[in-house]
Amino acid sequence: MKKSGKILWLIPLAAILLAATIFMLPVFNLKTIEVETELADSSGEIAFSTELKQGSNMFLTLLNEGNIFTMRFTGAEKRLYEKYEFLENVAVRAVLPSTVFIKFETREPVFEIAYGDRYLVTDIKGCVLGSRDNHVLGFPRITGMEIEQFSLGCIVCGNDPGFEKLADIYNEMKSYDTRFLTAFREYIEWIDVSSRDVIALYFDGRVLVKFDATADVAGQTAAMCRILAEHIKSNEKGTLDFSSGENPVFSPD
Repeated sequence: MKKSGKILWLIPLAAILLAATIFMLPVFNLKTIEVETELADSSGEIAFSTELKQGSNMFLTLLNEGNIFTMRFTGAEKRLYEKYEFLENVAVRAVLPSTVFIKFETREPVFEIAYGDRYLVTDIKGCVLGSRDNHVLGFPRITGMEIEQFSLGCIVCGNDPGFEKLADIYNEMKSYDTRFLTAFREYIEWIDVSSRDVIALYFDGRVLVKFDATADVAGQTAAMCRILAEHIKSNEKGTLDFSSGENPVFSPD
């Protein structure tokens, strides 16, 4: 009976040793880090910022700086939160045998700012959420901004009064869309802020709108939406000018 008891005691120990041996096999070494994001150009930097090492054992890393029960690298999640304040609901998970999967949410992307041959995607405050090679429809394309350099999470043109005007224009259009179930924001092709006095907005490939940048642009935006909805036909082209006098003037092409 004593011998039988010893054998029974050795079974769980052998199982633990076998599991430990299996978990240390090279097949469980980290090979791939995948990032779920529409901003593919930023995925490499985000993956690098986790500080997870290619070739490291997944289970040992989870034991050292993660939660092996939930299979999440909590240390890597903390580093991403600390470096990129705009990230929300970050999850860095182990997907066996050798993949790490990163998923997160960001602040709402609003603008695409032309930067050389690329576009910086920012939120309403100008925080850089990522970059793209091509313009995506539905995001106002901002031109005329002078940007020397950028990094993920930084505020570009935060002190530029032109950017503050852009936020006023966008917020007023968003308010109008919400109240009247319209989609004016979806039809902005570009907004140019290269001039101190005039902000130019191109709408739906047919109407150029000139705002007086020295006046209340939110009020001008509300008026623009009403004029486009009620007074300019959907097939009309021309220029709607708020900068030439007290009242806006529409000049058909």
